[in-house]
Amino acid sequence: MLASEVRVAYRRLLKIQQRRFAGDPAVIEAAHKQTRTEFEANRSLADEKKIHKSLKHARNVEQVIRSYVVQAPRSEENENTYKIKFTPEHALRNGHPILIKSSLQKDSQKTDKD
Repeated sequence: MLASEVRVAYRRLLKIQQRRFAGDPAVIEAAHKQTRTEFEANRSLADEKKIHKSLKHARNVEQVIRSYVVQAPRSEENENTYKIKFTPEHALRNGHPILIKSSLQKDSQKTDKD
């Protein structure tokens, strides 16, 4: 039973990484490699409580990637502009405020005083 839960958690992580990092093969490869490394490191776990704890961690990581990771490719028209791709799964859709601040943005208070 636990083995199938582990396989499901592993596949779900790979799928969400594939979706969130679509179009960026280097990031997909790095995420898949890290996931594989983490799962391999826990392969020898025999204690059911530790296995459940690791599974919970995997589900939490999946949820963070699903809800908070967004792609923001640079705009082709303006090199200082990024196009953020939100999906219905993002936390913004669940009533969580997301503040985006970039070092490229000018602080409006400083420009008003100058």
